[in-house]
This record gives sequence, structure tokens and C-alpha cells, in this order.
Amino acid sequence: MGRDWFKLRKWCIKRYKEGWSISKICSHAQISRMSFYRYLNRHRLYGITALRERSHRPYTIHRTPSSVVSQIIHIRNQYRWGPNKIEAWLKRNGMQVGHTTIHKILCGHGMNNPIDRPRKTWGRKRFARSKPNELWQCDWKLTSNDEWMVTYLDDYSRFVVASEIYHYPRRSYCIKLLRRCIEEYGKPVQILTDRGAQFFSVRGGTSCFTHFCRNNGIEHIVASKRRPTTIGKVESWHKAYEYEKKVSHNEFVRYWNYERLHQGIGYKIPCELYLGRV
Repeated sequence: MGRDWFKLRKWCIKRYKEGWSISKICSHAQISRMSFYRYLNRHRLYGITALRERSHRPYTIHRTPSSVVSQIIHIRNQYRWGPNKIEAWLKRNGMQVGHTTIHKILCGHGMNNPIDRPRKTWGRKRFARSKPNELWQCDWKLTSNDEWMVTYLDDYSRFVVASEIYHYPRRSYCIKLLRRCIEEYGKPVQILTDRGAQFFSVRGGTSCFTHFCRNNGIEHIVASKRRPTTIGKVESWHKAYEYEKKVSHNEFVRYWNYERLHQGIGYKIPCELYLGRV
């Protein structure tokens, strides 16, 4: 059976008033001097009732306003963002809600989707360029509509410089789109691609894509074999495209560049880094 702390504390104060030394009181009660002084100060300030066990619950419970909860649910339904990204969006719009609170709200509404198994990690070391147009990543993606999408993405800002949908993944489309990118945004110092036939000559020699890059003063970098993280930033674009896209292709590109917060760049919007504005 546990000790009756209220009775013990009253006993300590009574012995103190009778002239017992603090050391003797603490020895008999088997408490520390710090505890005794805490009881004594509490008694002096608030009286005998203050010696009762106090609740550890906070005096003030801050509840998230219903309007903010509705906003969190709306963002989750519309964009399927996680708690950290929702927290960043709310902060940018003047609402201070921690990601832990957001996670609890999502769980309370049955909107938490934990992963079935640990994600496969290919490597912990990440790289990023220090300014726009130092490096673009380019890759093809077969969409869920059985169409081929080619995208040029700026490594530093995650800004999608251009992205188009085609029926077939031809190298001529890569070059045509790259020429348009250069006319609109200027040329990058380097372009990073995988070893796809649209970029790399499997029979040796120089591919048409590499030849075009060289003629325009661009260094073409080809990713190593079996290293999926090398072009990981454009791969992240592919995943978001399949997971979040609910509008047309061009509208999603605009959303990605001018509205979507990106975790990899400190929850900023790509246009803020690439164009220096929202």
C-alpha cells in the first residue's frame, strides 16, 4: 500500500513547528531536504490544503480551433501532404500548429496511412547544387495513362523547367524540349540523365543527345549503372506526379513550381529559389 503523502507532509510541518531539526525530520520521514523545503514553502504560501497531491495536468489546455482543424483536413484531402508539410504551409499562412498536433488530428479522423514496411534506403549521402542552372536532371516516365512524360528539373531549386507528354519516348523529343528550355531559361552548365537509349549510346560512340549538349556548351553527365538515387530529384517529381496529380499535366507543373512546398529545400516553393519570387 502506498504512503499517505498528505498525512506525511502534515507530520513534517508539525515536527518543524515543534522545533525538530530539518535533518531529523528528513531522516524520520525518509525524504530529501529539497522535498521538505518544497512542502514548507507550499504550506507558507497556501496553507495546509496545499499539501495535498496536486494534479499534473496543465492549467491551460490549448485546443486547436475547429477552423484550423478543417483547414488541415482540407489540405490532406486535396494534396495528401504529411504533417510536416502541412505544418510548414500553415506557418506560411500565419497559423502555428506543430506537426505532432497535426498528426494526432489526422489519426483522429482516420487519415493516417502508415507504411506497410520500412522504405528501402539506397544511400544517405545527398548532393545539391548551389544555384539555379548549374545542373538539370532529365528523365522519362511512363505514366498511369500509358503515355510517356519527359521532364527537365533544376537540381538546386527543384523547379520543373519543362515537362511534356508524348506517345513515344524518342530522343528527338528530348532535344526539341531542351532547345525550348534554353530559349526560355538559358542553358545549364550540366545535364544529368540515366543510361536510357534517348540519352546514351549503348553501342558506343557519342549519342545525338550528348552531341547536341556539346554543341551548346553543356556537359552531359550519365548516371552510373544501378544507382537510382543519382537522378533522385526528378524521380521524386515522378512520384509526386502519380501520387498527387488531380488536374491536367500543365496545371500540375504550375502547381509544383508555384504552390507546392518541397521538403528537400526547407519547405520552400521551387520558384522562390529558381526565380527569386513567389
